Formats: sequence, C-alpha cells, structure tokens
Amino acid sequence: MKKITTLMLLILATSIYAHQVTVKEGANNTFKPKFWAHGEFKSFEAKQLKGAKAYDINNKAIKTGIDFENLSILTAKKPAMVTLTFDAGYWVKGDNGYKNTNPTTYKGIVYDTLKSIKYGKRYFEYSDSFINPVGLKLEIVPLINPLEIKPNDKLPVLVIKDGKPAEGISFETSDYENLDIKTNEFGIASIPVKTSGLQIIAAVYYANQINDPKVNNITIQSSISFEVK
Repeated sequence: MKKITTLMLLILATSIYAHQVTVKEGANNTFKPKFWAHGEFKSFEAKQLKGAKAYDINNKAIKTGIDFENLSILTAKKPAMVTLTFDAGYWVKGDNGYKNTNPTTYKGIVYDTLKSIKYGKRYFEYSDSFINPVGLKLEIVPLINPLEIKPNDKLPVLVIKDGKPAEGISFETSDYENLDIKTNEFGIASIPVKTSGLQIIAAVYYANQINDPKVNNITIQSSISFEVK
C-alpha cells in the first residue's frame, strides 16, 4: 500500500508539469491559444493568457494583440512564429497530492506550494534567423529546422535561461511526459521525436520562489511546438 501511495503522489506531482501552451492557426491572421494536457486540449480562463507576440520569417516582431472576449490572437500579417506567456496558477501539495488552488485559502496540511508559469513558441515556418532567441526568461531554441524533423529523429535544442545557456534542465514532450534527458554544460540536449503530427517539447525549470509571499517554489516550463509530417 505504501508503494502504491508513493506512486500516486508521483503521478500527481508530474501532472503539474505535463501541461503546455501552443496556438492553432485560424483565418485572416488569427490564432487560437491552446492548452495541452496529457494528450488532449483542455479549456482555460482567458485571464491566464498573459501575453502573445508574433514574428515574421526574419524573426522580426509583428504587431500582435489579444482579443480576450473571443480568446483569439490577432497579427498584422502572417507570422512564422507565435509566442505565448501563460499563468498556470498556484499549486498546493496536501495529503492527496497537488491541487490547483490558492495557498492562502487552502484547508488542510500544506506540504509544499508553488507558482507555475508557461511559455510557448509555435513554429509555422522556419529560417536560420530563429537561431536567435526572442528573450523569454526560459527559452528553447531548435538548432536545426524542426519542420524538417521526421518520426524517430532527434531534435538538438539549446535552452537559455536569463539570456545564458542553462545546464541541467529537464524535458517533457507530447511523446514522453517523463524524459530522462537533461541539458549539458552548454545548455544543449538532443530530444527524440516519436510520432508525426503536432509535437510539443518543453524545458522544465524548478526553483525556490522569493518574490511571491504565497508560495515556496516556482516552476517554469518553456516549450516549442511544430508539425511533424
């Protein structure tokens, strides 16, 4: 029974991380933000979408806005890449694992608390200009064209945190929720791609949080998403 309980808590803890954001292309330079969790898209509140930006094929910023009423992203022209910033809220670890709730109003014994932030980059086209990061706090940069990846290939990526290569960063993907791979001393890792269709590769960072009095820790996940044919 103890082993089963430990396993269940591990699964619940993992569920905090296995959620990512991407976008789906619509008509007339509009895009729908999507919240992916464990193999399917889930609903979310408009206020969780904190920001969006779009870039052309030369990695130059395009005028971008959010229609919160219709939960859509609008761009001045067709982008090659769209980025999102998403607030996944507060999490409290109690006797039954993690729960998405405010730590200040939680009833029961608290074993841990954290804040979850997610960044996402969706590629529709690619050029060598995208080797340059766009300035996210935690960011994945593909080192080859991800749109040319085939199933069973590996995608080399660079992970940058606060503008510098980040060592020891772990990953999850839409194919592998628990990927036993970390970045090396240069911030580089090679990520396996198992299947075709929409692929999401996320770098996962976890640390103490000193800026928010409600929580003890923070987790940041930053992903890239792209279509594999």
